Amino acid sequence: MPSSAIDATTTAPAANNNDARESKVITWTQNPQERYYIDQPVAPGSYLGPLNASLPNADKIPLLFQPYTVKDLTISNRIVVAPMCMFSSLGGFFTDFHLVHLGSFAMGGAGLILAEATAVVPEGRISPSDTGLWRDEHIPGLKRIVDYVHAQGSKIGIQLAHAGRKASVKAYYTELPESEYWNDNVVGPSGGLDFKWDDRHHIPREISLEEIKETIKAFGAAAVRAAKAGMDTVEIHAAHGYLIHQFLSPISNHRTDQYGGSLENRARFLLEVIEEVRANFPADKPIFLRVSATDHVEHLDEPSWEIEQTVQIAKWVKEAGVDVFHVSAGGNTAKQVIQYAPCYQVPFAERVKKGVPGLDVVAVGVITSGKGANEVLEQEKADLVAVGRGFLRNKEFVLDAAVELNVKVKFQQQYERGRL
Repeated sequence: MPSSAIDATTTAPAANNNDARESKVITWTQNPQERYYIDQPVAPGSYLGPLNASLPNADKIPLLFQPYTVKDLTISNRIVVAPMCMFSSLGGFFTDFHLVHLGSFAMGGAGLILAEATAVVPEGRISPSDTGLWRDEHIPGLKRIVDYVHAQGSKIGIQLAHAGRKASVKAYYTELPESEYWNDNVVGPSGGLDFKWDDRHHIPREISLEEIKETIKAFGAAAVRAAKAGMDTVEIHAAHGYLIHQFLSPISNHRTDQYGGSLENRARFLLEVIEEVRANFPADKPIFLRVSATDHVEHLDEPSWEIEQTVQIAKWVKEAGVDVFHVSAGGNTAKQVIQYAPCYQVPFAERVKKGVPGLDVVAVGVITSGKGANEVLEQEKADLVAVGRGFLRNKEFVLDAAVELNVKVKFQQQYERGRL
């Protein structure tokens, strides 16, 4: 328990309209007594044995509830909370909402929690309500969350992101003045009306070579801040049609310089971001990368981003320092056609896992049950499973999955009396 109170306050004036909300006072003060935690000698979500030892194969531990280790990160089970944008931030700061939101997953036994897409620069936010890590003042509030998650026995990482041409959209849940937006400063690999995502988004301008270099450095600086906050990992966001995905896909990247054209050129920005993040995040901690495996536009005549290219870059990023490859899909064009179904993205993860031996893979995409999640692992389609909306519907996803699989798991100490 700390010996003194922690007080983090910022009253920095806004440098421009992009930072307008940062001029408001953000204060976090905690006394030592408020930092007291009940010891969790066994992490919630850990396997303790079968619920019913008389059932067939009761002594076999489902893979979903076996520990997983990569570098110095060990998690108690193989269930990952996928990053989910909450649009509940003020000036990029993590708030009490995020403490409760992310902390609840730790209390419920999730092995690893990935905090939402967090912008490395102000204009990289999807909306003005996104979280950020572009300034040191963002660290204390984030560290508060990390400390709480760790005290519950879980692990936590953060997704580093830049929205590119999908930035500066209307803030969710609340009305904000126009001064909060940066509609005339939305960037993408290519610019102009043809590269506007849809009518809800803005016309991007082509990001310059100098701005590319600055953005790469911003990813590295955010990785430093994540490490200072105590993060167990960082995940680079190269999926869902945001800036890195925009560079990868020939739909959104029509550049003619070293960052456009061939697959090697279109992947250059990603590889340089990985290099910068790896150089600025502790070497003994893993780096995750989330990628969309396809643009889901096979019906179009124009070239797009597809699984074969994903497998190729998976080989390159493994060599560049990525430890875990998180496979999602879509998000880069309004012309996409997606057939949602349980585990609909898992085949993409399986393709990467089989195509790149030695690279650990996360599968995601409408994984709704413990049995379904365990089958993905048992059939060697992935090494971890990530669940997003399933956790929003049910904070006790891990505990319910355990019951499905005849597993007795550790409850949080304070909740043990609730065990049936």
